[in-house]
Amino acid sequence: MSKRADILAHLKTTLEGVSGMEEVQVNRTIPVDVETAVFPCAFIYSGPEMRLTDGRSVIGYENWEWTVLIEVWGKEQDMEALLKLVHDALFANEQISGHAVTSYRTGVDMLVLDSDRHMEAMLIQYTILYRHTRGAM
Repeated sequence: MSKRADILAHLKTTLEGVSGMEEVQVNRTIPVDVETAVFPCAFIYSGPEMRLTDGRSVIGYENWEWTVLIEVWGKEQDMEALLKLVHDALFANEQISGHAVTSYRTGVDMLVLDSDRHMEAMLIQYTILYRHTRGAM
């Protein structure tokens, strides 16, 4: 498995451990049916990546800054409380079990999925700095 796949797998495991989280999926490609979805649920998506060439890079390694998006859905949930649970769980393992140099939340957007059914969501932007030996992803 690649370093990126390892990181996504560890993020999934971490989010599955969040109290009350019913389902976590990685890089989902088909639309979610809100009629059958279980809440709260989370979807992890691989976002843009940028090669580091500044002081954060280490000679002999490929060094990367990677944005991962975490979409969390809730129904009749306190989304701020859910954000705290997600943030605390991810912060507690900021090196993602040794697969990352560091990781941190860089933002969150609160969204409404369906106001009539009290379905809300949040899109959490998460930044991960990681490295691997040159040519050995």
